[in-house]
Amino acid sequence: MFGILSIMRIFASLAVCGLVLLCGCSGEHYIQGRGDAGQFILQHALAYGGRPITTNNLPAVGGDWQYVQDEFGVGILLPDSQYQPVQDFLRAAFGPPSNSAGWAVRDFGVAIGVQKEGSNTVVGVHPPMSDEKMARAARKMTETIEKNTR
Repeated sequence: MFGILSIMRIFASLAVCGLVLLCGCSGEHYIQGRGDAGQFILQHALAYGGRPITTNNLPAVGGDWQYVQDEFGVGILLPDSQYQPVQDFLRAAFGPPSNSAGWAVRDFGVAIGVQKEGSNTVVGVHPPMSDEKMARAARKMTETIEKNTR
């Protein structure tokens, strides 16, 4: 039987996968980002209850980026060339990831996942969620997957 922490880890992985699939959709849902994407990620992580080890002297994450946000968190889409700068930023801000899926809620107060997909780097930042909200998120992701794989 899964405990709440196991479910949160699974959800973090699924959320990143869902965001990757959303990237295949038209860009109409995305908003053009401005400035340092790392600071945008950090601001959302803090707003969702994240506990960074530092917020000072973090490396910049430049370049073009876009984001989409809903009740389940925020997804940031960057060029694939930004994968390592994003990793470096997150490691500097939060320390090493909890597991291969990224930074887990139980360790950092917020779930953060980073994945390289084709020509994109996808970052998902997700707040802690109740079982009910996780179920709604899973349904939404399933619907998105079905819609985008027809």
